[in-house]
Amino acid sequence: LGWSVRRGTRAAQKVPDDFSQQCYELCLRCAFLIDFHAIPAGCIVNSDQMQLAFQYGGDTTWEECGAHQVSVLGKEEKRACTVMTGLAMSGVLLPFQSVWQGYKPKSLPFSGRPNDPVLQPALAAGHLFNLSKSRTYWSNLETMQAYVDQLLVPYLRKTNLEQLRSSEADCIWIIDAWKVHRGDPFWNWMAATYPWIHILFVPAGCT
Repeated sequence: LGWSVRRGTRAAQKVPDDFSQQCYELCLRCAFLIDFHAIPAGCIVNSDQMQLAFQYGGDTTWEECGAHQVSVLGKEEKRACTVMTGLAMSGVLLPFQSVWQGYKPKSLPFSGRPNDPVLQPALAAGHLFNLSKSRTYWSNLETMQAYVDQLLVPYLRKTNLEQLRSSEADCIWIIDAWKVHRGDPFWNWMAATYPWIHILFVPAGCT
């Protein structure tokens, strides 16, 4: 078969047994909202989060042949951030949000200095650089609220007006079924602050 033993690089994702039915139901919910509220393509946004690793800890080094215990400096260390993306059904790509581990601006690229010649073009393009204010770089309630307030909502309001709709006409936001997204704090905040944004979840294990 041409197989050989290989080191795993990622965890095998467990797809639900009824993933076809769950995805079909998601499509039906989306179709109903589009038809009922006459939502244009530009007002339907799909967002996703991913890990962006830019430095992995090494797992190999030079050692004497036959050595059983090999110490590697930095094996458990990794440098990464979380990137939140958004793409409208019309093909418009929203600016990115990146979430960085730490509590102070010095944890951000170039210490978050807006006048830095490397960082300045990214800020001018609307990209967000947020601190997690925790010991991880994963998105949390605060960073999700920042994404909605500073990227998603301004885009949807602008697009609604361009489509000759009310600035807060009904829109759709499709996100994955992650614990922060489905938690009561974020769900209740969205319902109270932006009731015109209908949230649909991609079934767990299907992203």
